[in-house]
Amino acid sequence: MRVRPGTVREEHTASMPAIAGVLVVCCVSVAAPLSAQTGGATAQAAAAAQAAQAALPPATKLEAFKPAAGSVVVIGYDELGNVRGISVDVREIHDTKGAGVRGLLVEITESQYRKERSFVDADEIPELLKGFDAVLDVKANPTQFKNFEVRYTTRGDLQLTAFNTGKDSVLFAVEVGRALKAQRVGLTTAEMQALRGTFEAAMQKLNTLTATK
Repeated sequence: MRVRPGTVREEHTASMPAIAGVLVVCCVSVAAPLSAQTGGATAQAAAAAQAAQAALPPATKLEAFKPAAGSVVVIGYDELGNVRGISVDVREIHDTKGAGVRGLLVEITESQYRKERSFVDADEIPELLKGFDAVLDVKANPTQFKNFEVRYTTRGDLQLTAFNTGKDSVLFAVEVGRALKAQRVGLTTAEMQALRGTFEAAMQKLNTLTATK
């Protein structure tokens, strides 16, 4: 049986929750490599997931943003790229009374009926880039077990994972979503570097913005 990152080998790692901004190394002695989850969510499952999502407290400033009563909301965004169905855009949301937030939207499309997203606040991007670098630095098994995962997770549950395959090579996975997850598994080093480039471009864009009026 093959399993996926994020919920990977939960019987072994249920006591090890993801901590935002912390690199986690997981190791197990079972020999089950990873693969992508198959199939799309049904309309009923999607509705249930949306209800569960609505019940979760906001994890980021972007999710928590609530415009002032009686104000007009302005949303500006740039689409920065798409790597294997993982799209990234940088955005700013503000109201006409001066409140505003900035950051990223990372979205994975699993099918025409199924896509999930995670938000990343602007102040979290520098650490996220370091997380990318740490995951990309994994070239070999850092544990004494047959199988391993090295994970980095943001506050909004964007998760980056390096893992080994049955051929002992290292591949990568990206997962988004809070109540319901979507992921892309089996990314190469080149694809992860291309994805990192979109986050780097986002930080550069945000650094050029003037203060919201």
